[in-house]
Amino acid sequence: MTRMKVGGFADSRMGPFYLLAEETVCLDTSFFDQMDRKLGEGGDFAYAYVIAHEAGHHIQKLTGKTDFVHSKKGRISEIEYNRLSVRLELQADFYAGVWAHHDNENYRREHGVNRLEPGDVQEAMNSAKAIGDDTLQKNAGQRVQPETFNHGTSEQRMRWFNRGLRTGDINQGDTFSMPYNQL
Repeated sequence: MTRMKVGGFADSRMGPFYLLAEETVCLDTSFFDQMDRKLGEGGDFAYAYVIAHEAGHHIQKLTGKTDFVHSKKGRISEIEYNRLSVRLELQADFYAGVWAHHDNENYRREHGVNRLEPGDVQEAMNSAKAIGDDTLQKNAGQRVQPETFNHGTSEQRMRWFNRGLRTGDINQGDTFSMPYNQL
């Protein structure tokens, strides 16, 4: 088991994460090996999606969304708090898609070809599907319990990433204003 020091210890099984207090994306690259071995969902663009998702959490910190959600802890039911967490995670997936859209557009302008190659987007979709709360619960032999979700379903995660990739418009990612059942 790989461990890294980040103001304490974090286990590589957590995967990459955003450390709010230090406004830092923390990466333990052994997680990418785990994506390949355990989830079968690796690839360079899959890794980029995961990193961009974590960078999306920094955008949320800067825009006040993270502080808003964290301020609700202990003041609303656990189910409602989980739903706010899902909204944060889906928005971070959306931001990852927006990044991919603009990175590809900038590369195309500079080099005359797409950076995204055939299969890249599918790598990201496979990763999003593999790390949805419903898929993780099923793969662990558990009953799917939507009230415990804190990252969103596989379908939601893929849809929000694709929305960001398709539109490239950061204003299309407001996961907080729509009814929860429409996420």
